[in-house]
Amino acid sequence: MVRRSAQQDAAEPDAVSQAARPIPIGPRVRHLRQLQGLRLKDLATRAGCSESLVSRIENDLVTPSLSTIHRICKALTVNVSALVDPVEQRVCTTYGPDDRPRTSHGRAGEGDGSLCETLTPFGAERMLEGLLLELPGGGPLCGPFEHAGEEVGYVLEGKLELFVEGERHQLAVGHSFFFSSSRPHSYRAHGERNCRVLWINTPPTF
Repeated sequence: MVRRSAQQDAAEPDAVSQAARPIPIGPRVRHLRQLQGLRLKDLATRAGCSESLVSRIENDLVTPSLSTIHRICKALTVNVSALVDPVEQRVCTTYGPDDRPRTSHGRAGEGDGSLCETLTPFGAERMLEGLLLELPGGGPLCGPFEHAGEEVGYVLEGKLELFVEGERHQLAVGHSFFFSSSRPHSYRAHGERNCRVLWINTPPTF
């Protein structure tokens, strides 16, 4: 792959002035990249642009063109609305079944095959986070995680295998859970069937 320099990026329509930017997407790009455990270099390679351009986009120094936004979204496996939808400005945010920002963690590399749909819009001042999490049957453990906050969830489909501070819990449809996020925890679908969970964190984790 041919490397592109910062000068080449700046000379192309992929980088436009900050004054022309209607929506600050940089923090969202960084948020989604970190959610997937990607380095700047990884995202740049996937999106076919330079690492310096991705860094400038994340720091709101430039705004990508529409074509670059599409490439970045494809690289992050999310729909475009995850970056450009100004939902944080609404009094009440609503999503249709096909409108929610989605993050897919494919089986390639360190991916666990899960699909995460975000119920809460991006916002630096958010106090909680709501997710619809789909875990693949027979998939690997997600975690362990350990951080400040609290978590509560409700199993919608399949069975969830949840480990919290060494305790193992098997939760079927209709079962719920609550625990302090400071306790080491990990989870996966139990058995060969996919598991779908309504998961709430506070403060936001992803």
